[in-house]
Amino acid sequence: MVLSQHKIRNLITIKYCIKAIPIVVLGFFLLGCSAQSNLLREKKPLEQITKTKCVTFTCVSEIDSSLQADLKKQGKQMLQIYLIRHAKPNVKKNWFYSAEEAIRYVIDYNSVPIIPFDPSLVAVNLRPNHIIYCSSLPRAQETALKIFGDTYTIVSDSVFREFEIRMISANSFFKMPLGVWQAFSRGSWMLGFNHRDIESHKEAKLRAQQAAENLIKVAHDEETAVLVAHGMLNGAIAKELEKKGWKLIQKKGYVNLGATILVKIVDL
Repeated sequence: MVLSQHKIRNLITIKYCIKAIPIVVLGFFLLGCSAQSNLLREKKPLEQITKTKCVTFTCVSEIDSSLQADLKKQGKQMLQIYLIRHAKPNVKKNWFYSAEEAIRYVIDYNSVPIIPFDPSLVAVNLRPNHIIYCSSLPRAQETALKIFGDTYTIVSDSVFREFEIRMISANSFFKMPLGVWQAFSRGSWMLGFNHRDIESHKEAKLRAQQAAENLIKVAHDEETAVLVAHGMLNGAIAKELEKKGWKLIQKKGYVNLGATILVKIVDL
């Protein structure tokens, strides 16, 4: 049987493609190994940080100098961001609240001083040139001053204030636990309702994005950025940072005096 030139060319092409398969497979294998190696190199310093023990409730420290030196040899550096929640406000809680009483609670919560706490609960080991950022609300400002005020410059900014809440209205004789009022009020706000005279949920998320961008800029300038703010805002900022490739190594920014910590390895 005589094969046409066209069929011969096809057979030759198939032959060389078959021979090329092992080379292609090897290429993908090597690429995979390279990617895995890069991942392991990045994972190792992250594990080193997470294994660092904190002997107090919260520790705020610079990145380990030897770790940073090793990264710089590779043309990289680590950045980190601390999101600390304020101390507990000195406001009395009751079992049941009317709508008016719940509204009054929110006003008090945003204005009362914090309950005094032992500042040694937060161990600080930062260079003195750091600027500490905090929310414009009194409970965050007082907390920041109590922890950092003797050594560091503190800058208050309303972009870091907590997501606002507007309590739903109801008959004054109708009473519920405060948590129920908050759940209904916050839930309706998140669904796009109940935001008269306050920012909407969409606007609050945009503000959290801006807050995250501000902290990233600080981290690039100082390696470590520190914010004293609020539970919901800290959570929203952390989510925005994770979207941008930051790694969450501790999540306690929803607890009074707790810290959420995120890190990222970047090129120099």
